[in-house]
Amino acid sequence: MSEKLKIHIFTLIYFLIIIFLSWILKWFWDYILPKIVRKGKLDIKILNKMRNGVIAFIFFSGSSILWERTSVLITEASPTLEKFIMNIPKIIYSLIVISICFIVSGIVDGFVEWYLEEIANRTKTKIDEEFMILFKRISRIIIFFIGITIILNKFNQPITSLLGAAGIASFAIAFAAQDTLSNMISGFFIVIDKPFKIGDRIKLATGEIGEIVEIGMRRTKILSPENNIIIVPNSEIAKTRIVNFSYPDTKIKISLKIGTNLISDTEKVKNLLLNICKNNPFIIENKSEVYLVEITSSQAVFSLNFSIDYKNEKEVIDKLIEELKIEFQKEKIDLIFIRKEQYV
Repeated sequence: MSEKLKIHIFTLIYFLIIIFLSWILKWFWDYILPKIVRKGKLDIKILNKMRNGVIAFIFFSGSSILWERTSVLITEASPTLEKFIMNIPKIIYSLIVISICFIVSGIVDGFVEWYLEEIANRTKTKIDEEFMILFKRISRIIIFFIGITIILNKFNQPITSLLGAAGIASFAIAFAAQDTLSNMISGFFIVIDKPFKIGDRIKLATGEIGEIVEIGMRRTKILSPENNIIIVPNSEIAKTRIVNFSYPDTKIKISLKIGTNLISDTEKVKNLLLNICKNNPFIIENKSEVYLVEITSSQAVFSLNFSIDYKNEKEVIDKLIEELKIEFQKEKIDLIFIRKEQYV
């Protein structure tokens, strides 16, 4: 058997071995590896995303070694074919680099997918979902951009102009989208600092009051008492003063000014007001106070202060006023006025 025939047979056997090993790796990856790492959802996600990249890397790495063995068989070739043959190692090298890019990108994709399913679903905000999706896209662009520069360098192509163009493009995009970037960064810090969360009732510096219904990458949505959505850019809400009625808890203090015609027995009025508050299930116990704040020849004015959950504010005040009216009528005390004061 001639030496050349031996090399042909060896090449064929080696090629079959590469295909067989790639198939074994695929089978191992699909059926054995998930059982080994079945306890870790993150591991499963990353392995699933890396699968094709790893198999391609093994195949092209083997093909690179195979080409080194096979290339010695080619002794004569036309100039065009010879030029192509000279570039085959570079082409295989490029395919290996692309495979590595898919592996690294798969790791990022697996982590992002795991985060969106396991972590983001537990939060009420959409900002982490939007941020992770954006992170995934930017990471993929960076990974494959690095891969392309490595491949171009292998083909002895100048990459200085490419890097310069990428830098200029990045600067132009950043300049054009500076407001968007500012809002995104502010949204990221809102998530970290947590000055408010979904469901909190806040008051803006402009005086508008509402409930947080969505915190996004670029803007925050607030539902006003009139059932309108107020959309505020994150950069604006991050640098202005806000009042959070839900922090540290949802309790607020209400102050009612009550005017009566009974000026001779103010203690009776105080006890009546306290008893009404005590019997109201929505008013927090031991948080009610009554003070005589003004008295004239015709009326006495009392300040009734109590704490409630802000979500029940309208219902509590409505019911309380009805109870005051009924109880004062029973005691034959005239109510001159009931006026809600600002929060204290």
